[in-house]
Amino acid sequence: MDTLELRRTTPQDLPRILEIERLSYPSPWNVHTFLSVFSDEDCMNLTCVWRGAIVGFCLTEVMTKMVHLLNLAVHPEFRRQGLGRSMLGEIISFARSNRKSYVFLEVRRTNNTAQALYTSLGFSAVCTWRRYYTDSGEDACIMAKRIEVMTP
Repeated sequence: MDTLELRRTTPQDLPRILEIERLSYPSPWNVHTFLSVFSDEDCMNLTCVWRGAIVGFCLTEVMTKMVHLLNLAVHPEFRRQGLGRSMLGEIISFARSNRKSYVFLEVRRTNNTAQALYTSLGFSAVCTWRRYYTDSGEDACIMAKRIEVMTP
């Protein structure tokens, strides 16, 4: 993949991230939620830049033993080109290098495309949170990936 850059998210990325969020989700996060995540020292956030344009983002919360994937989206015009996979790979590498045991996430029960991506990267469904999504009452599938930490 040529000219792909995964870099730490900056506040200047917010307008484009908000646009991608609105195009990606039926109930998008608001600006205050993004600003809260951006300012949280426990969050590690990535912006995906392809050919000079912001085309995706990945927001995580780094916890004591795990990394929680909070939000991941790729602009609709750039999907199915491996960008989401690249961002997830970077998060998994970050978790491994920081000796975290798991990466976990919530995904809508009906989002088969995302579930297939996560499964292909070694995530497994661990439980269901009933009526998790307040906009629709839809269930969330909780998925986790065990991180094998390399011992020195």
